[in-house]
Order: sequence, then C-alpha cells, then structure tokens
Amino acid sequence: RCCGRSKSPRLRSALQRLTKRRKLEYASADMSELPPPPDVEIGAPMIAHTERVVVDMAPHAFSEWMLHARLEDQIPDTRALPGVVGTAQLTPGDWGRPGARRVVHLSDGARCTEQVLTYIPGEVFRYVVWDYTTAAARRVTYAVGEFLYAPLEGGRTQVTWTYAFRLKADRFPGKMGRLGRWIFRHAFLERNYAELMRATLRATKAYAEGKT
Repeated sequence: RCCGRSKSPRLRSALQRLTKRRKLEYASADMSELPPPPDVEIGAPMIAHTERVVVDMAPHAFSEWMLHARLEDQIPDTRALPGVVGTAQLTPGDWGRPGARRVVHLSDGARCTEQVLTYIPGEVFRYVVWDYTTAAARRVTYAVGEFLYAPLEGGRTQVTWTYAFRLKADRFPGKMGRLGRWIFRHAFLERNYAELMRATLRATKAYAEGKT
C-alpha cells in the first residue's frame, strides 16, 4: 500500500519476474540482521483517510482470508498510482502474526516494506509501512494502516480501512507543519490515494466473493 505511478503491462510482467527472483534472494538472506521498523510515535501528527466496504463474508473468515490472499490481486493500478505486482516475505512463519515483515513490489519498479503490528482475528489488522523508494513518497517517514472488521446481519462484514501518513519534518510539505499537512491531505491523500484505496476495496471485495 504505497505510492507512485503505473507502467505498461509489458513492464508489469517484467517486474513480476523480477519479484520472483528477489523472493529467492530474500529467502537466502540472514533475517536476523533485519533493521528495526520505525518507531510509531504515539501522538505524532498523522494525516489519515478512511474508506469502507461491505463484504459477503463473516468477520473471522474474512480476516483470515485476507492473510492468505495475494496482494497483487487486490491493489490495481489507478490513473495516478501503481498497483502491486508481488510481495516477498522477509521473516519466517506465516504472514499475519505481529512482527511478520515483507517487501511489497509495485508496478512502477518501486517498493516499500511493511510489518504487522497487531492482528486480532475478526476484529483488527494493523501494520506499519516504510522504506518507500517511489518518488511520490520521499516526503513520507512511515504510514500506519488499519483494517477493522465489524459484523453485519446475514454473515457479512463491514470493512473499515484507515491509512495514515507521518511526513518527514525536514522536507516539503512536512516542514511547513499544520499547513503542510493540510496541503498533503488535499493535494494527495484525499485525491490520488483515496482513489487507490477505493479501487483496492472494490477489488478485494470481488476477489473475496469469488467474482473475479
């Protein structure tokens, strides 16, 4: 769940092949030397946006499905931002447990790293994203994503996805303080990134309900 620009289907295919090769490289690396994730500062000024969707699955089943679903089938390219072409897990064990970490490869050739912070089946999934290499996110220190799962009648789930950015204090627009955060929110988060979030939730719903 990162930022950048989309590329052609030919480049996307090449990036998918590169992602597979990198997975082998990561698998053979010494994971005991992974650097720590960024400290998520309590009370730090964050710029957040929230989107929602209703899925025809019960909360526990859907939250477990999310752990095993392919991210590249959920995050498509949009007009301004790239989708995901693959992931490579950096830690042993299953994705979803707190501390699990992976690299997310994007269709513009960029990547970012994400790590699970909290997972309570059927209730909440929270993660931190950092190490963005795409130009659109060079102003970002890290982001925190959170999925909340609320039960609805008929065995359905309301999925609430909130994504919050922490800007770098020494770069525009973060160095402008409150005004800079306002600029980031209205120029990027509530436009390009909100569009990506909505497209992601639509794709996730269709994927989970077997409509793709």
